[in-house]
Amino acid sequence: MKLYDFPLSGHAHRAHLFLSLIDVDFELVAVDLASGEHKKPPFLALNPFGQVPVLEDDGFIVPDSIAIMVYVAKKYGKTDWLPEDPQHAAQIQRWLSVAAG
Repeated sequence: MKLYDFPLSGHAHRAHLFLSLIDVDFELVAVDLASGEHKKPPFLALNPFGQVPVLEDDGFIVPDSIAIMVYVAKKYGKTDWLPEDPQHAAQIQRWLSVAAG
């Protein structure tokens, strides 16, 4: 699992922090935004929007910090972070929307 990251990005920090909190092994790949690396074809193949973070998991690509957190929580069965019951799931989704906005 690789997380494409830029240290000054709040969105990338959110995904990085979540992966660390749930103790998932991942490789951190720095993306040099200052040099425009995120707008070059290799990175745009991962995320056509040219934004970090991006998660790559065995060829499956997940752009967007919220999508990354949901994907990883579901993959690792972290129902303490992303509950299955409707009421708690709705509360989490509400806060994820607030964080995204």
